[in-house]
Amino acid sequence: MFTPLSRREFLKSTAAGAMLLATGSLASCAAPLAPTAQDGAPGAAVQVVRALMWSNGPIIDDNFKKRAADFNELHKGAIEINLQLLPWDQYWSKIDLSYAARDPYDIYFWDIQAYGHYKAGLLRNLQPFVDAAPELMDPEQYPVALYDVWRFDGENLYALPENFQILAFYYNKDLLDQAGLPYPDENYTWDALIEASKQLKQGEGDQVTQWGFDLGDLHAWWGAQTLAWAMGGAFFDRIVEPTRMQMSDPPNVQALQFLQDLLWKDNLAPTFSQAEFLAPGTSLFQAGKAAMLVAGSWSLSGYKDVAFNWGIAPLPKWIDTRVPAFWFGGWVITRDSKAPEGAFEFARWSATDYQQTMAVNHDWIPLRKEARESAAMFEGMPDGFDITLASIFEARLGDVYHSRSQELLNEAIFPNLEQLWANKITAAQAAAQMDEKGNQILQKGA
Repeated sequence: MFTPLSRREFLKSTAAGAMLLATGSLASCAAPLAPTAQDGAPGAAVQVVRALMWSNGPIIDDNFKKRAADFNELHKGAIEINLQLLPWDQYWSKIDLSYAARDPYDIYFWDIQAYGHYKAGLLRNLQPFVDAAPELMDPEQYPVALYDVWRFDGENLYALPENFQILAFYYNKDLLDQAGLPYPDENYTWDALIEASKQLKQGEGDQVTQWGFDLGDLHAWWGAQTLAWAMGGAFFDRIVEPTRMQMSDPPNVQALQFLQDLLWKDNLAPTFSQAEFLAPGTSLFQAGKAAMLVAGSWSLSGYKDVAFNWGIAPLPKWIDTRVPAFWFGGWVITRDSKAPEGAFEFARWSATDYQQTMAVNHDWIPLRKEARESAAMFEGMPDGFDITLASIFEARLGDVYHSRSQELLNEAIFPNLEQLWANKITAAQAAAQMDEKGNQILQKGA
């Protein structure tokens, strides 16, 4: 699973890369290259593949190092992966500087900033390689219908998925048992959540000592949008190259207002300051101070050793509709890679042969069905993992792909959501301000 940092805080990457993209400096570094087999021909020197991944903590980092070592042993004499792990706050600036120096990495892990690299012409079209590896497109093993959103030009894959994550609903079994409440399942609704939250909330005087529900990742725009989706809305007109930000559409305002009311009007979920006061330095759920929480599947490993029994479920339904968010993890290969065949082989191997090891390690959710549904994948997982995993097929991608995505988030979305969650503005005001600034940014074009 991704740590929250790996996907959620890309706004903190340095401004250097954004400036280089904005001025076109990175785009000028790329020269058109077609896939070639020269470097991988029989008798050729070992292809050294320079790979980059961000650090996710000791356990996942060690698994990545072991992955690279296993690959190198299997491909000894032909391909050698030179994998570097960097802190998140250095990752994208390092990539952008390598482009600017005309010495790019061969392969690196996808996140939303890489879409800007695609728009700048810096990424290699992987479709010729994928076409030569038909096992990757086996619909019996891979959720290939979900790949369409990664066909940025409508036809070709520019990134190869190897895992996915999904937004989930976590619950503390012990607290629900004490209150005599049923465990959430695939039929759980927001109405049931609200009623349970009323019964689970406890306090001493004016001080709440236990919350029934913590919004968790619903504070993020992509978390809040899942509720808007269920209500019939969407924050953007489309995921890839949106032309309109539409926060003021009624379902979107309704979703934002509903969440703000849980915090301030109904007082059924804690504000940031209330949560920090009750569980400083950790999450309320992890501290056993909140019975239910919305969080990504990347949080599973972090809750492994908590001192209570817990489970997960798909997101609650709004009346009879649920639309979770999912994300792909995968690899991109630079257009000017000196070892594209070796780089693709590492990505292909990670998405095929390595999938069972991924299931055993539990740090990612494999794409390959036989690994994802293996006994090893479910060993040690919480109750409800199976039905939560199945909800991937009713999910939508929780990203927005635009060369100005970072500008959209930093200038339009984040400041207004911060005010909304602090109860300084209404949902309608936040939506109007996000639309005004966001659409100004979109009108600038790519």
